[in-house]
Amino acid sequence: MFVKSILRILLFIFLQKVSLQEEYDDYTYYDSLPVNCSTTETIKGGHVTYSQEGLQGSVLTYDCGPGRYPHPVSYRTCGDDGEWSPMRLDGGRRLSHATCKEILCPAQLQLDNGDLWPRDQWFKVGKPQSFSCHEGFTLYGSAQRNCTLTGQWTGTTPICDNHAEDCNDPGIPPGAQRSEGRFHTGEKVTYRCQTGLDLLGSAERVCLENREWSGSTPRCQGQNMFDSPSDVAAAMSGSLAGVMDVLTTDAIKNRNTGTFARTFRVAEGSRMNVYILMDTSGSIKKADFEKSRDATIALIRKLDSYEIQIKFHVLSFASEAIDIVDILDSQISGDTESVIGHLLDFDYHSHGKKTGTNLHAGLNRVSERISIFKQNRQRNHFNETQNIIIIQTDGYSNTGRKPQIALIHIRQLLGYSSTKPDHTDETMLDVYVFGIGKEVKKNELNSLASQKLGEQHVFILQDYKMLGKVFNKIISDESVTMCGVAQEDVEDMKHGVPVYTRPWHVTVKTNVMGCFGSIVSQNWVLTAAHCFGRAATDKVFQRVEIKYGQGRLAKEVYSNNVTMHPNYRISALEHRNVSEFYDYDVALVRVDKSIPLSRTARPICLPCTVPGSRALKKINSTCQQHRKELLPHPDTSAFFIHKNSERKETHIHTESKRPDCLEKARQTLTKPTDVTLDEYVPSRFLCSGGTSGYRDSVTCRGDSGGSLYLQRKKRYFQVGVVSWGTTNVCEPRGRYSPDNPPPDARDFHIDLFEILPWLKQHLGEEIQFLQDD
Repeated sequence: MFVKSILRILLFIFLQKVSLQEEYDDYTYYDSLPVNCSTTETIKGGHVTYSQEGLQGSVLTYDCGPGRYPHPVSYRTCGDDGEWSPMRLDGGRRLSHATCKEILCPAQLQLDNGDLWPRDQWFKVGKPQSFSCHEGFTLYGSAQRNCTLTGQWTGTTPICDNHAEDCNDPGIPPGAQRSEGRFHTGEKVTYRCQTGLDLLGSAERVCLENREWSGSTPRCQGQNMFDSPSDVAAAMSGSLAGVMDVLTTDAIKNRNTGTFARTFRVAEGSRMNVYILMDTSGSIKKADFEKSRDATIALIRKLDSYEIQIKFHVLSFASEAIDIVDILDSQISGDTESVIGHLLDFDYHSHGKKTGTNLHAGLNRVSERISIFKQNRQRNHFNETQNIIIIQTDGYSNTGRKPQIALIHIRQLLGYSSTKPDHTDETMLDVYVFGIGKEVKKNELNSLASQKLGEQHVFILQDYKMLGKVFNKIISDESVTMCGVAQEDVEDMKHGVPVYTRPWHVTVKTNVMGCFGSIVSQNWVLTAAHCFGRAATDKVFQRVEIKYGQGRLAKEVYSNNVTMHPNYRISALEHRNVSEFYDYDVALVRVDKSIPLSRTARPICLPCTVPGSRALKKINSTCQQHRKELLPHPDTSAFFIHKNSERKETHIHTESKRPDCLEKARQTLTKPTDVTLDEYVPSRFLCSGGTSGYRDSVTCRGDSGGSLYLQRKKRYFQVGVVSWGTTNVCEPRGRYSPDNPPPDARDFHIDLFEILPWLKQHLGEEIQFLQDD
């Protein structure tokens, strides 16, 4: 009986424990459920959006529309407590509701030797401010400026000057005041911005012996004022762009008028080390990191397209720095695709819980690498290597040592003074800083950026999407004379901005017919021989018109000098019942007046040339290596320009795929003949169209003479001249079209690799060809 009682007691205790455990498990389960944040937040004068419907980690974004901005913050994050991140004023006071405020432009506060009206401190969007000069002084800049939706002014800073002193008046930006003083050699002026604005650029400038001002032009910027991508690209074009063998029209103008601006060009074979520091601290959300990564990839591809030996070091910094690509690993750092591959493979969560912002750690890593290169300076070409540091951050350094300490060491390694406020003499070092968003500490970022005469190195952008737009435009190509460079900004095209995607493409007009051609140098156009006659011996009596450029910027040049290949003769196989034979169907037209090279008119790269080798990054390469690089597959993707100016895609068939392509040419042999297919379509023809698994476009009558081209390393190369096809798909009321051709339609193009001796004979004085293999 006693034993039974004990058993009952033990059973009761066990059941109680089970019940308690179940209750505890239920409590634990319900407690672990995520708590949503409210999705009923409002902002006075605007609206609110939510990235993940208020789930933990989602972002609330305030939108106020054009000409207004959210105050005191533009976004908030949902915490694990189910509350949105708090809103505070600069002084720390907490606010419960956001409001939309008007964007204002800081006024021109000071105009020495002139008058300004009205004399207000701030202007609403659309309001103008006017300027005039006292007698004896001339107004430079705008006589009137209007406040825009971005908080920036139209036009340029007004200056009243009589050029009576050693240096010209350096001007005063809106929102700033300048110290009094004379503009004599050695004298300095200082700037300060009104309350609520940060000064970017040089706060102090000195009148130099060359009658120029030291440092960079200052500007005052408010918390809700950002640089536009186009403004940043324009500023960069005279700086980083100058290093890449690019000069804008303004830069050239400055040089010709004696202004000391960067006008040097990196020589062929020059070297550049680019260090890219990407902020991956706790405030950077995964989506923003991915935008930053994609923008960086765009920058890397753009830099790699220019003729310079370039290596990359890419690192992520939070509380510590992590190398994504180490510049010491030359096999990876010097190969663009490898660099991009490592960027794409990098794990956003690599820093774990170490989410501070230690910019010193990132710059110190750069300093370590430069120090290693310096230890063996001769092998590493230390004295001839340009060092570019690009910093991307959305905040300010809040852990570790001051980042300026690492920059001092970098300057000392390169032999530069660490105390000079002007960095114009630092020809082998440029530090660019991109601050993203309104939370950045602009004063700190400005102190890190290079301060160089006539240049701008610190930029404040609204978000990481803007960074992508900047990096796509960052190197201006207005004055590039290199072959195969074309614009590719599809966004600009959508918004009606002229984009020149085929600057080598021209129309060739004679009394006989209209054709296409391609610019291969300032004085020569490559096209088809049948545009001028049926044999090389035919005399071209009529004047040839060459039209280049696009739209309203199109221009004409003329020629009376046409050189057809000496072996070209359409009737060469007539005695064997072949009425038309287009072997050697190629011609060169020498224009009477050189074509001015610009973004609207620029040569395409030719294979087996020195410029082509530089564009391919294949120094000391052979012609055979060019062919392998440009035509690597039995089916190689290529393009031609249709007569409606559209780019059409096709595939070139070589090696094992060539015989089947050639077979389709038999359909054009309508009479009995003993001519073999290899005789009718010899090796001098490339065959395209009809690729399995693709819908290849085919050419029409009128496309003759145009380029068959492809893209490698962001540069364009011509490999063939459009000659003839098996089917005219552009007949009126026909059932076919260039994009919907019959299955047996094929095109044939003169292979430039097969006519190199002739090209070299006529173009050799202007284009350097490779030595024979």
